[in-house]
Amino acid sequence: MITVTLTTDWGTDGLYGGAFKGKLVQRIPGVQLIDITHTVPPLNPIYAVYALQNAYTFFAKKTIHIVGVGGIIGSNTDTSKREYICFQHNHHYFIGPNNGMWEMMFGEIPSDVFLLDAQQLSEQFIAFPELDIYIDAVAKLALGNEPKHLGPKTQCNLGRLVALPARKENHLLGVFQYFDVYGNGITNITKQEFYDTAKGRKFEIMVGTERHEFVVDFIAHDYSEGDSSKILALFSYTGFLEICVPFSKLTNFLHIDKNTKILVHFFDEDEAENQQNEYKETLF
Repeated sequence: MITVTLTTDWGTDGLYGGAFKGKLVQRIPGVQLIDITHTVPPLNPIYAVYALQNAYTFFAKKTIHIVGVGGIIGSNTDTSKREYICFQHNHHYFIGPNNGMWEMMFGEIPSDVFLLDAQQLSEQFIAFPELDIYIDAVAKLALGNEPKHLGPKTQCNLGRLVALPARKENHLLGVFQYFDVYGNGITNITKQEFYDTAKGRKFEIMVGTERHEFVVDFIAHDYSEGDSSKILALFSYTGFLEICVPFSKLTNFLHIDKNTKILVHFFDEDEAENQQNEYKETLF
């Protein structure tokens, strides 16, 4: 059975997703269609990256993953033309725009990337080319063709990697990179980096700006620990540090903007309180 996943910004009203599914099922009877999400914010491929990045490895090898999201990541992508590509990575197939998202997705530039033919696109599908180009590519993969049989080899556009937190001996300074449907904030601080820096020491996680700051000093096991008056920190299945508020939305609890920081300060038992305050004054 051929399994195809969909990660798009097409919305849930069925106008685009319904047409795509209908044509795909007609072309490939028996195909298994799985929606990862159709609610990526329009023209925001970064959200598509996080959605697919944390889902695709749970699917069987040779699953075909389709991304239908506009917008670009990075400054090296040519916005004057729209390119669609297909490639194999980590034993999975990917079909999507050549918009710089794949470097962020995998932490590297995929090799052996092939350009899907858009030259023969019929006038009917000019405004929704995925309805023609993607389905044709899926049909060929379903017949046993490899991506190299779908078009000429091309260069995958550069995007950018996930920003790394600033790291020093006694602290990590991170940022929010994604907010899920529950309003929880996923940071760019990994579990491994957190504990490698901690080295068994105590810590405080400070979230906010100079005017509004919230502190937590333990890692929770689930989202229900504590109450809705305080923030909570935990490591989700994604492997990144997550900040949330029990039974509420962090985005309602704390005003989040580009200046919001996540400071993790590690300290020994005998460290003076004023030394911790110096860190906060320096970084917030």
